[in-house]
Amino acid sequence: MRKILVAVENTVYFRKIPQYLRSLFSGQHDVVFYFHTVVHHYGSQASAELLDPQDILATLGNTERKKFSGCKTYLRELKEEFVKHGFAENQIETEVSISSSGVANQIIHTAIQGKFDAIVIGKKNLGLLEKVVLGSISSDIIAQNDRIPVWVVNGNIQSDKVLVPVDCSPHTLDAADHLGFILKNNPVVDITLFHSCSILAQEKIYPKDLFYEKWGKEWVDQHLQGDADGHFHFHAPEQILREHGFPMERVHRLQTDTGIEPGQQIVRLVKHEGYGTVVMGRRHKDISKGIFQGVSDRVLANVSDVALWIVG
Repeated sequence: MRKILVAVENTVYFRKIPQYLRSLFSGQHDVVFYFHTVVHHYGSQASAELLDPQDILATLGNTERKKFSGCKTYLRELKEEFVKHGFAENQIETEVSISSSGVANQIIHTAIQGKFDAIVIGKKNLGLLEKVVLGSISSDIIAQNDRIPVWVVNGNIQSDKVLVPVDCSPHTLDAADHLGFILKNNPVVDITLFHSCSILAQEKIYPKDLFYEKWGKEWVDQHLQGDADGHFHFHAPEQILREHGFPMERVHRLQTDTGIEPGQQIVRLVKHEGYGTVVMGRRHKDISKGIFQGVSDRVLANVSDVALWIVG
């Protein structure tokens, strides 16, 4: 069973997310959506933890209470919409929570406690002053959470094509593993594994023992050697997708040296080749970012109508 937490806002930035999710999971009954809205309460978190939900609700001001009621209505309508599109009622869960610890903190806490497989958020186009004054919930969720993959949905996504940048790193395998698990039952998605040979691409070979804990020595020794053509960038991610049961006729390879650096290449591919989803592994905080430094920011800043999955 796949469990997807969807951070809900009744705004124009959110309204294309349900359509994207229905497209990915149409006709699949082994997925549960947890639509979660957080109403920020400006009281003490310590005191809130001592109260039951009804008592907390009684402490809300008129504006907060009105927002709480509106969120409940919107989530009910959202559930009805998914049921109309063929999802079972038990596949859709909803919650409006009240938190004084911050919206991002509450979403991350809920995702970790509930052992969710992904957090889905929308992208807001904030101006510089808005970012300084308000911050960005999406940015906070990405920055503060490195345990659960985050899907940032930007705009109206129509394409079933998925682009996965790959190299020789552990986080590339994590991205392939997440993708294979999530989309193993999708009947239409096409996946392209992309490796950059551009001038500024940094090629780093990682010691095999970094892979042993998750993948096991036997698997690593067999699949990190590459295939008959020596394409070790592609072989291991392909093997992971294969083991998840994803049909390999819908997995393709792309390697190019066109362009100066990988970020530019990815943006160009998304714009001109019509990819709807980009899946990227994120390096752990104690490892140099290398070729993916700032790429996620560049994709979101320069391309619309795309979802970016950040894994790790």
